[in-house]
Amino acid sequence: MLHKIEGLDHTLVGVADLEQARVQYERLGFTITPRGSHIGWGTANYCIMFDEDYIELLGIVAPSKESNGLDAQLEDRGEGMLGLAFASSDPEETVRSMKLAGLEPTGPHDLKRKLELPEGDVIPEFKLIRFPTQGLSKRGLFICHHLTPEMIREPEWLEHANGSQYIQSVVVLVEDPASLIPHYTQLCGSLNVTTTDATITVSVGRLNLIFVKEQDLDLLFPGLFISDELPELPHILSMSIAVESLSDTADYLKKKDVAVQDISSGRALRIQPKDACGVLLEFVEA
Repeated sequence: MLHKIEGLDHTLVGVADLEQARVQYERLGFTITPRGSHIGWGTANYCIMFDEDYIELLGIVAPSKESNGLDAQLEDRGEGMLGLAFASSDPEETVRSMKLAGLEPTGPHDLKRKLELPEGDVIPEFKLIRFPTQGLSKRGLFICHHLTPEMIREPEWLEHANGSQYIQSVVVLVEDPASLIPHYTQLCGSLNVTTTDATITVSVGRLNLIFVKEQDLDLLFPGLFISDELPELPHILSMSIAVESLSDTADYLKKKDVAVQDISSGRALRIQPKDACGVLLEFVEA
């Protein structure tokens, strides 16, 4: 892809109670990593690791310290998806290439966090690239490069009782999907941006980032009903996880008494936002 962007790095879910979120996602069948904390900030996380991407559950553990806007986000919009990060294989080249394309990146910025392992803390290191984006909140999309990837993926962290393999899609509600075509073509290349009358889809590695109007949601989610009122747009609504066997996933969730909606004659399993920290979560077969 353009700008040394290789695919999805991770998605971020803002949660009101980090320990409760860990329990909630463990009940859904995910293996949770040891806790991490952001050095100098009041935020911490638990991660759900896959081979190439992961989900970050992000919460505030020290309210008196800087939360990078998470406190305001939770106050204004409640729990749910905060954004996502694309992966770069060469952050310096990514910045250079994006500048030439007029995308106005800043960085790469250095970031470290503490990972609390049983045998002692380790310090994973990253480089982040930020840039003005469209169709998402101000910090809803950035680019990440891992300097110490071996620290964040232990083999046992990659095995999930629900059979999850990777993040297949993220759906964002926007007012005008068509207006986003020039920006994402510039960022990801024309071959990776496809359109229909109702949506635009940006393909980034195995991820499909889908932008859609709220009134067209039924095209993507037949029979969708959400009890809670949706926040103002743009709003990251959902995340679909590819699993090894949808029937095995269904059996696991049934054993855990998780409320599940079976969609389109067994083509997907849907979890309501109230049961997944504000995320409309779907499991689909890989």
